Amino acid sequence: MKEYDALSEPEGISSFDPKAFKDLKKSEEWKYDPIEKVEEFLQPFQPSGCACVLLNGTLVPEGDGQKLLTPKDKVEAHAFSILKRRFRIEILEGKSRIEVKNEGEEDCILLSLYAKAGQNSNILLTFDGKGKAIYFLEVEAEEESCVSITVLCQGEGERFIYDTTRISSMAKVKRNLLCLGAKFTRYASRAFFSGSHAEAEMNGIYFIHGDGFAETRVRVAHGLPDCKSRVSYRGALLGSKAKSAWVGESIIGKDGKGSDSYELNKNFVLTPGAKSFSEPQLEIKNGDILAAGHSSSVGYFDPNQIFYLRSRGIEEKEAKEMIVSGFFEELLSQMGSDEAKEEFEQFCRRTGGFNGSQA
Repeated sequence: MKEYDALSEPEGISSFDPKAFKDLKKSEEWKYDPIEKVEEFLQPFQPSGCACVLLNGTLVPEGDGQKLLTPKDKVEAHAFSILKRRFRIEILEGKSRIEVKNEGEEDCILLSLYAKAGQNSNILLTFDGKGKAIYFLEVEAEEESCVSITVLCQGEGERFIYDTTRISSMAKVKRNLLCLGAKFTRYASRAFFSGSHAEAEMNGIYFIHGDGFAETRVRVAHGLPDCKSRVSYRGALLGSKAKSAWVGESIIGKDGKGSDSYELNKNFVLTPGAKSFSEPQLEIKNGDILAAGHSSSVGYFDPNQIFYLRSRGIEEKEAKEMIVSGFFEELLSQMGSDEAKEEFEQFCRRTGGFNGSQA
């Protein structure tokens, strides 16, 4: 663990002790979050043990999954201190479906996914349920493996997810995230390279409606030479009380020579009053890199676009549907997951999200 920490956590507080971190209200880390809700997750609780993990429909027994990195915030450290149940899955070749279900009041589990060297795998991982939960997701991709994992967060539950990906030499990892309609979700994703000439592609879509809240934090650490990362996230907000936050960090360390990094975040506010925050960050500690950059934006329906489509005989509802669909189409195609695209389209039909109105 210390070796990985040295590669990917060059600075900042890292501790398994919750007391090592600042009070929530005094920390920059939590400036976008509803503090009262976060504090609920810091209260002492006994995990219910109701959450279960299924692999292709078969119940997965508890195992010896390990945490890859030291916690980076107060809730993560607190959750690890009460963690009792761990699961470990050796990823299968080809396609697999993993389901994490929680119908209990409160729970906390760790799920570790391991891809062998040279393996080619495609996984759909779903987090579902109505309960309150904190999940740790640890992914390891060994040398020359090619792994695609699509994570789908759905249901009305309240959850924190701490997601860490270790990528070995010559490995290629694609991480897709869909966060659809959750009441409260905070998804913290960290990726780091444990070998050179590796690639990470991290895509995400979040669609918040009603009075829902979602915050996504993505951190890619280039601690070794000649690695490539691409981060692309898009979000939409439907409902005057909906709120989202996206924080992207790309850190190129002093040993990250030849690094190639880019992060992009775009947001579409469908309802007046909804709030979207976007904060890209780029830190470069050596000048011998291939490329590095970032971009972010928050936009609204363009009256000119709607007018143009209506002038071509298209009704306003259908025009808005076309605009919203087009906003996400490129990224959905980039994800390359038919299941993700189908789930997204079904969600939009249920909520009226394609035309900017709630059903």
